[in-house]
Amino acid sequence: MSETQSPVPKRAALGALSWIPWFAVVGCVVAIAVIRSTAHASDFAIANALTALLILVSWLMLTLALSLSRLPRAWWRVVLLAPICCLLLFLSAYKFQRFDGELSPQFNWRWGNAGASTSMTSTVTSDERAIAPELLAPRWSDFPQYLGKNRDASLPQVSLDPDWKASPPRIAWKVDVGEAWSGFAVQGDVAVTMEQRGEQEWVSAYSVLDGGLLWNAIIESKHSNVMGGVGPRSTPTIADNRVYATSAVSRLLCLELATGRELWAQELLDLAGVTQAEFEKEVAWGRSASPLIVDDLVVIPLGGVGDQKHTLIAFDRLLGEERWRGGSDQISYASPALVELSDQRQILLLSEKHLAGYDIDTGSQLWSTPWPGSSAGSASVSQPVVVDPSHVLLSKGYGEGCQYLQVEHVDDSWTIDVLWTNRTSLKTKFTNCVVRDGYAYGLSDGILECVRLEDGQKQWKKGRYRQGQLLLVSEYLLITAESGELVLVQADRQGMEELDKVAVIGDVTWNTAALSGSRLLMRNAEEAACVLLPLRASKSSTENE
Repeated sequence: MSETQSPVPKRAALGALSWIPWFAVVGCVVAIAVIRSTAHASDFAIANALTALLILVSWLMLTLALSLSRLPRAWWRVVLLAPICCLLLFLSAYKFQRFDGELSPQFNWRWGNAGASTSMTSTVTSDERAIAPELLAPRWSDFPQYLGKNRDASLPQVSLDPDWKASPPRIAWKVDVGEAWSGFAVQGDVAVTMEQRGEQEWVSAYSVLDGGLLWNAIIESKHSNVMGGVGPRSTPTIADNRVYATSAVSRLLCLELATGRELWAQELLDLAGVTQAEFEKEVAWGRSASPLIVDDLVVIPLGGVGDQKHTLIAFDRLLGEERWRGGSDQISYASPALVELSDQRQILLLSEKHLAGYDIDTGSQLWSTPWPGSSAGSASVSQPVVVDPSHVLLSKGYGEGCQYLQVEHVDDSWTIDVLWTNRTSLKTKFTNCVVRDGYAYGLSDGILECVRLEDGQKQWKKGRYRQGQLLLVSEYLLITAESGELVLVQADRQGMEELDKVAVIGDVTWNTAALSGSRLLMRNAEEAACVLLPLRASKSSTENE
């Protein structure tokens, strides 16, 4: 009797266990709904990664639940195999290109021409298209380096006309470019950027008038990372009719602006004593810092491995000879800047784990303060903002937020005081903050935000432009959204007012824009464009007519 009844408890236990996968599916659905509804207050990249993981788990649990149920076996087999077949069919037509700033995968049509420009190998030399001297003539409105003349993304001298309905922006030209996250540097009618063409990195000069390629210099090098994409990251610097450009990994070049002719070069891997593989293990997303011209020097972050690494290295900008090295922290993705703090000119750099000031003549570290980060993980990308001669604003994504510092030099010693820290605001990831009248503006996890510098209090947060970039142009914020749209916003602490916007280029526009007079240059990893902006009657509006 007991032998015939013994399977009953086992079947009952199996029946009870069969409900567990169903509860798991429901739990995953509820968790996804909560994550998506609160993503705007946290990190969209983390939310997207968790959502993808929970969808995978719910699919597996649904398959298990159906296999344990009394439903026909064909049901769970269809649920298991249908998504796999659809994925294989999709991948047969599309290929993975990169992740965007919120970890959403981007795909290109396999059999079309998308991405063809990245494999171009044709070159243009000065003999084929010489640059007329008048095109190189410097202007007051030049944008000669990363984030503008002062590396602060602010152009107070340009007066935009905000009425885009009456005077809409006009796209003057669009051209295909190779992959890269570099921006443009502009002098006169010549714009210089970097791009990847096949296995070569190019330093390329384009005509601002028509987008034509004027010349290119070649570096036999390629950096690629599945999370960060392909190609160079650094924006070139123009000074005294010379171009200074840093490869994503291997070289620093000094070129003649008129021709692209190489004047001198330095092999950075040799100077750091590392291989490319060793360097990319430490600095996963490649060199991103733009060269800084200070007096007779060109200064860049160097990096390295172990005790041999140096944070900064300086060269004679005319001859290319090494002058000094300074610091021992690993490099990050921020660029050095020339600043004045407490009445002392110095080089300011955010490295992997510290913000520090360096002596211009010797490279010796004057002071430092910790700022957490990892150049192979929670990367420090955003530029420190010098608000005034004694205050610096730091901002960062990856859950770090912002911090406001007081920097003072008294009696031959430096003191660094943290006035406040706000981990929930100004979580800038690939972008930078700008400051106007005591308030900071930035894309915090992709949403525009205003923070009061006096106490770190958030004033408002509105307008999702993802991991785009912004410039402060007089009293307006000019935002190049990750979607490729150009957006005009009033920089007002009272509230967010989007005045207008226009579509310019394609998605995943992480590159910083360059504004020279009325001409805004935008680019991403596939195309570049020049947008003519309406200006109010002023010196800047008449100069470029």
